[in-house]
Amino acid sequence: MARVLADDWVGFAPDGRMVAKSDVIASMPHNPPVALAFERHASRVYGEAGVTRGTLYVNGERFQSFTRLYARRGGVWQGVAVQVVP
Repeated sequence: MARVLADDWVGFAPDGRMVAKSDVIASMPHNPPVALAFERHASRVYGEAGVTRGTLYVNGERFQSFTRLYARRGGVWQGVAVQVVP
């Protein structure tokens, strides 16, 4: 995950809280294993930028919907931002 997310990656939770890449990486070892599934996942590429959106299910239950932004930097795609809604 550390290579997939850009160092300046930022996320916004449904409550408006900002989450940094370091927060995500630090929390990963503490999260229990779960079954993930995506629905209505769609992607668009605009030159050196990309956008995905979809809905995430955890253990069969709807968890969140999201919009993710990606940038191609030095020929490598990295996540640069996400907005999550309930």
